[in-house]
Amino acid sequence: MEESPRLKLSSLLSDGVILQRNKINTLWGNFKRNALVTIKFEDKVLSTICDANGKFKLDLPAHEAGGPFELIITSLNEKIVIKKVYFGDVWLLAGQSNMQLMFNRLLEKYPKELSKAKDKLIHYFRVPEHYQFNEPMTDIYEGKWFDAIKNNLLNVSGIGYFFAKYLRKYSNVPIGIVQTAVGGTSIRSWVSEEVLKNIGEMPHDYDTLKNQDLVNHFVKESNAYQDQYEDDRNMFDYGLKGSWAKNSIDSTWQSIDINKDFPEKFKTSGVVWLKTTIEVPENMVNQDAILHLGTLIDADETFVNGKKIGEVSYQYPPRYYKIGKIKRKVEITIRLKIDQKIGGFRKGKNRYIQINNNILNLNKCNWFAKRGCSMPSRKQWFFPQYLPSGLFNGMIYPLRNFSFNGIIWYQGESDTHEPVNYGKVFIKLIQEWRKIFSNVNLPFLFVQLPNCGIEPNHNWGRLRSEQEKALVLDNTGMAVTIGDGEDNDLHPLDKKVVAKKLFELSERIKKWTHGCASGPIADQAYLNNDGVVIKFNTFGRKLVIDERLIFKLSQCGTLYTLNKFQVNDENIVVKIPEDIKIKDDAVISYAQENTAHPSLFDTDRNCAAPFKLKINNYYHIPSVLTHVLEEM
Repeated sequence: MEESPRLKLSSLLSDGVILQRNKINTLWGNFKRNALVTIKFEDKVLSTICDANGKFKLDLPAHEAGGPFELIITSLNEKIVIKKVYFGDVWLLAGQSNMQLMFNRLLEKYPKELSKAKDKLIHYFRVPEHYQFNEPMTDIYEGKWFDAIKNNLLNVSGIGYFFAKYLRKYSNVPIGIVQTAVGGTSIRSWVSEEVLKNIGEMPHDYDTLKNQDLVNHFVKESNAYQDQYEDDRNMFDYGLKGSWAKNSIDSTWQSIDINKDFPEKFKTSGVVWLKTTIEVPENMVNQDAILHLGTLIDADETFVNGKKIGEVSYQYPPRYYKIGKIKRKVEITIRLKIDQKIGGFRKGKNRYIQINNNILNLNKCNWFAKRGCSMPSRKQWFFPQYLPSGLFNGMIYPLRNFSFNGIIWYQGESDTHEPVNYGKVFIKLIQEWRKIFSNVNLPFLFVQLPNCGIEPNHNWGRLRSEQEKALVLDNTGMAVTIGDGEDNDLHPLDKKVVAKKLFELSERIKKWTHGCASGPIADQAYLNNDGVVIKFNTFGRKLVIDERLIFKLSQCGTLYTLNKFQVNDENIVVKIPEDIKIKDDAVISYAQENTAHPSLFDTDRNCAAPFKLKINNYYHIPSVLTHVLEEM
């Protein structure tokens, strides 16, 4: 931030701002060097002088919850009035797409939420997406505060909004949510260059990114390639040339079952056209209808009776397309564009036409397919925001002067392909963020990844274990969400259950300050005369199991399934068959699969965290210095 000819404040300090109650709040901006800046609030008048670069900062004394107020900032002939200022609790939302996912993607799950959203004391601010590699940005001058009501909700994080609703109901104070999450990002995008270099996690050629012209060139080249790929695909597609969207099938189309994997000839990159026909009951004709296709791999253009009704450019969003007034006979045509590897319908999704409360099931229809063209696999886009440190510099560091009550984090999906050292980086991220926000005890709540099976070659179980390592830090909380995901979707729609767990954690960590979770955590496993004892931290509750519970024992390259055990309040003793002798490399585990579902709980039905533990020969009593040394 440099000297400015006009008095300027960060866009965070604008109409509708929620400031953190009961804490000192910093107000900052810039103007002319050596200019006197005065701030008036209630009966207080505060003044300071701009430094040689025109920057100024003033600390507003701690204030109890309340509002609305006005803040008046003056300097020379300039005046800024910030209206609708409230004091309450402010939370930072961070991570990737599941934290970012907005209500415009959740309307099928929560159709009445927009009409119910009337609380004008929940405000949200979306930090503009910006990356930078040379040095951290000093401030942000875009974005504004909104009331999270009615149609404003369409652009609000689903988890963030439900989390704020729980906070409002519990505390009855204004709630602010500041959203920084960006879909597809790796954890290293959110950590500074200095920290990544210090822990050996920075690519050796990182300095290349400091040449902005070169980065722009990479972006331009990537965009040109993607445009050319799309042009070539359109040019080679016989379906476009032959107007297959409007023409009916003939003998060259092959019958397929959309509930199964595509035949090999239709799986690979290029274009595959799909068709089905359905007759609508007479009493539903001429009524408004919506087509639900679930998710597809990868992009689609969809037609009804030859008319295009919608398209989605990538695989993850569910397809909801308005048909309009439906006719007696409906021909659905899908132009499926497959980018890489294996394309098709995502298995396990419901596909149907909705007419008021009536459902016409498309999964049972006769579908036909025909290849429009084949293409080489499409290269990935070049997204600079996915690269190390860029979003820390562009979206986190500029917020450093703002006071938060805590942080909620949901990220890790983009790191499941290479989860090694995630835990090390995650711990450093939390420590660094607490440092820049000048609060070493700032609550940091995070979501342990749920069940998901769409990436069988990725290791979600290992990533969950890496996430849990962050609980070595005080004032951290982990929401265990196996069972809350959707095995066939990266973006589960039930954001309310996750928000509730995060809210409950925000209260639980006040009692369990040395790292806690929403459910039991296995601490260690050791041998005794009865078998293998698994010791848990249950955070004041008792263990509960269901009949599906099994454990896996791995040793000497052999995997055993164990289903006999005795449950005590905080321990489980797993019986070992007499023909199995525990070896030095023995490991016992629970729920390590990508699609793990819970079968171990506490008395409040909070699911236990997955675990994978080395079996010790005896019970290990931690050193009094263990906690300190693990943080170093």
